[in-house]
Amino acid sequence: MAEQTLGDFYGSCDAMHREFYSVLIREWQELGLNWSWSDRAIALGSNSVIKGETLIFFRLQPGESIYPAAITIDSDVWREKLGQEETDIFLRDIKAIPGLQHKQRENIFSIIDAGHLSGPTQQRLRDMIKSLGFRIPELTAR
Repeated sequence: MAEQTLGDFYGSCDAMHREFYSVLIREWQELGLNWSWSDRAIALGSNSVIKGETLIFFRLQPGESIYPAAITIDSDVWREKLGQEETDIFLRDIKAIPGLQHKQRENIFSIIDAGHLSGPTQQRLRDMIKSLGFRIPELTAR
């Protein structure tokens, strides 16, 4: 897995997710945040205040034959690192986006097929993710 490239990841995505994820990853990096490989997915994260530790906030999954592409959030990690209120507000706001499909399985919240949403809906989702990303250093420094 360590030898996989970003091009390999994009090659495993359909065209719509390739475009959506590439814009999201670029915007995440522009905030000064990082991404890494995480179990056949791209993890969007941030450096922790603990040296050498990276906090993972979103996993971008390309989808497989029977599973749709998804952006997953571990709500337990969010509650621990960002707080209950921030987690609940973000998830409530995501659920309120018209046309967005999501599911919850135990502590994993999944946004389903985000690359197949309308352009304005994709933009709204990316804006919400960027807005949180902008605040992550402040929220995790508490």
